[in-house]
Amino acid sequence: MSEDTAAAQAHRSSDAPFDSAARMQKTIRLGKRMAAWRMLTLYAAAAAVLVLLGLTVLTGFFQDRATERARTATTGMAEMVDSWFSHYTPLPHLLARDPRVVAVMANGLGAADLGWLNRELEIWKDRTQTSDIYLMAPDGTTVAASNAETDVSFVGQNFSYRPYFQDAMQGEAGHLFALGTTSGLRGYYVSAPVRDGATVVGVAVVKISIEPLELALASTPHSAFVTDETGVIIISNLEELRLSSLGALTAENIDTITQTRRFDLDRVEPAPIEASGSWGPDRPLVRAPVKDTAGAQQTYLHLTQALTQNPWTLHLLYDTATSRGSILTWSLVTFSLGLTTLALSALALGRRRRLIERLNERERAERELERRVAVRTVALETEVKERRAAETTLRQTQHELVQAGKLAALGQMSAALSHEFNQPLTAIRTYVENAAAFHEAGKKERASDNLERVLRLTERMAQLSKHLNRFARQSDNDMHAVEIDAVIDEALALLSGRIERSDTEILREGTRGLVVMGGETRLQHVAMNLIGNAIDAVPEDRSPRITIRLASQDDRAHLIVEDNGTGIPEEVADRIFDPFFTTKEVGRGLGLGLSICFNIVRDFGGTMAAETRAEGGARVTVTLRSAEAERSGA
Repeated sequence: MSEDTAAAQAHRSSDAPFDSAARMQKTIRLGKRMAAWRMLTLYAAAAAVLVLLGLTVLTGFFQDRATERARTATTGMAEMVDSWFSHYTPLPHLLARDPRVVAVMANGLGAADLGWLNRELEIWKDRTQTSDIYLMAPDGTTVAASNAETDVSFVGQNFSYRPYFQDAMQGEAGHLFALGTTSGLRGYYVSAPVRDGATVVGVAVVKISIEPLELALASTPHSAFVTDETGVIIISNLEELRLSSLGALTAENIDTITQTRRFDLDRVEPAPIEASGSWGPDRPLVRAPVKDTAGAQQTYLHLTQALTQNPWTLHLLYDTATSRGSILTWSLVTFSLGLTTLALSALALGRRRRLIERLNERERAERELERRVAVRTVALETEVKERRAAETTLRQTQHELVQAGKLAALGQMSAALSHEFNQPLTAIRTYVENAAAFHEAGKKERASDNLERVLRLTERMAQLSKHLNRFARQSDNDMHAVEIDAVIDEALALLSGRIERSDTEILREGTRGLVVMGGETRLQHVAMNLIGNAIDAVPEDRSPRITIRLASQDDRAHLIVEDNGTGIPEEVADRIFDPFFTTKEVGRGLGLGLSICFNIVRDFGGTMAAETRAEGGARVTVTLRSAEAERSGA
């Protein structure tokens, strides 16, 4: 063997360990890459599951919220429809009990009686704003009618086939929704028997036009319709649905319509409403025409509620576009978060893999480099501990701040309550001292007057503690006629100490003797708050003045409180009625006064507005319903 050959073999033998190590290193790197891909796949699957779970939760949330709103709207519309029909139900009974009508129907109609009765029925129709009023003989023939002098007179027409006639002849109240066979107009018929003793001598019938009710329904933001017991849509704020059927009519329904001649079956076609899935039990979705948009259709949540005045059903079509938009928006947000999480996971995994590779390379490097890596690792661990300690300190500090905020709010509320009770307590003390002085002076009447004021103040203090809790809408069970002058007099009496100390001039203007609908105690609270705020706002250095003005307009009464202070800053004008908002110094108020007053006025069906006067100072206007208008409307 030559020297060159031996050298080559020796060289190959010395390189063999290095080749084996290289192949092993390559295998290790391939295994790490495969592990990294498996981890990335696992992260992607987890992110997809979280996204789907989030979409499911969000969809359910928005659907439940929309359903609750739709149910509330359905109940409100059903109550409105029932109330509308109940308003007209007593009319035929009143007519049937009129002694003149009973006498004429029992004794027969002469020519003079017929002319008089037709005119009387026409007067009734005009006063009650109904469509037609007529009287029928026991054989079903119309003997007198409010439209006797028109081309569509009912006189001489026989409507014995109508259920409302048959029910009335049996001594019961009758009702029916149908197309008029003479006029061809839709209407709601209510009837009552005309009795002469125990004998039914005729039937009084009132036909009511449905158009005013449909106009009221049209003013609502939702599409709605009413079906009768046969499934025909008899009332709707969508014109294209009127007198169509909600599905195919059964043979029994067709027979009922034919016998009673309610509708022209040739005109009754299936309504353009199609099922379109559901949101769950009792939450079906339908495709139906869009309100105020001819030819367009969209998806609605279809809810129903039975009416109490008639065997009918109210249907509400609740627009799901808002809910679908919210679901889509949040779906995109959730999907984006999922993609972002996946991308961050991939970046973190790649960074981890590269870090491991670099660490492995450094392990084969010089010991100095290993020492530097070890030092850097220790530094990183120290930094992590410091950050964790800082986070713990931050959370503890935030908790302490929240607790401090709660204690501060509690202290302010306690101060507000103390302030509200100190005013009447001070007044009580003053009245009692005055009463004692008047009693000693022999002025018993004035002493009694002061004691009566003390009694009213104690009654007010019993209710005063409830006022701060009245942010939620309350019932108007305590509403009655209240003389607003008396409310202002009482408020000024309670605030007399502050008025005298601030040397504020009080001016009373406008109409006296106004009576509004509300609660006396809560109106006194409103008046005291507005006048008290005005006292705080007027300047002490230049003739402080407060003007209290009363005015009436149409069916409304206005209480206006003006001051000559600095007015309401423009930047806070939109927030002045918000709870806990105040422009006063810290410790002088919680910012609840105007918010409570706003809710009280709203409970009474009124409004409250604040503005800055052109000549300077603030103006707060409270508008309430006039008691006189309320009585005349009833």
